[in-house]
Formats: sequence, structure tokens, C-alpha cells
Amino acid sequence: MKQESIDKIINAWKSHLLADELEDYQLEIDEKVSIKFAAIALHLDSRTVKAAGKKEEYYEGYRDAAVGVLNLLQIEIVQDDQLKVISLLYKESDDDKQEELKQHIWG
Repeated sequence: MKQESIDKIINAWKSHLLADELEDYQLEIDEKVSIKFAAIALHLDSRTVKAAGKKEEYYEGYRDAAVGVLNLLQIEIVQDDQLKVISLLYKESDDDKQEELKQHIWG
């Protein structure tokens, strides 16, 4: 994916979602998250919000698919209303957590 496409996706997401009651919010992308994966996550988030205005069955299916892709990419989208930040965070897989636990216990 070209940087131009990534920038376009991020700017479209900001224009679409950081409006009205979220206009004072900022977007933060964890340094552990690939910028290409972040662009995919933001595109899915935007499309899911747009789908919410459609039929309920369509929205639920789209949301489930988007969550599945985000889990596969190991990305979590978190909104902090106190700090007015929406963050894309790296989400460790269960395998990563098990490996970290093994290292902690066995050295």
C-alpha cells in the first residue's frame, strides 16, 4: 500500500469520525502497529460506522467481519473519553502471552 493511500484513508477516517461530539478527539497509533494495518483498521472502522445506518442484519455481519479482521491483525481500537483520544493499540495474541509467561517463569 502506498503512503498516499494510507494518508487518504487516515484523513477520510478523521473527517468522517472525528466530527460532532468527537471533534476534539485525537488519533493515536501505537508504534507496535504497522501503519498499513492501522489504515486497514481505520477503513474497517469507518465502513462499519457507515453500515450502522443500514439494515441491522447487514451491520451485525459487517461488524463481526471487521472485528475478525482486527483480531487477525492484532489491533484493538480504544476510545478514552477523559483524554479525548482514540487509540489503535497492538493486541497481543494468546500465543504471545503464553511465550511471555514462559519467559517470566522459566527465565
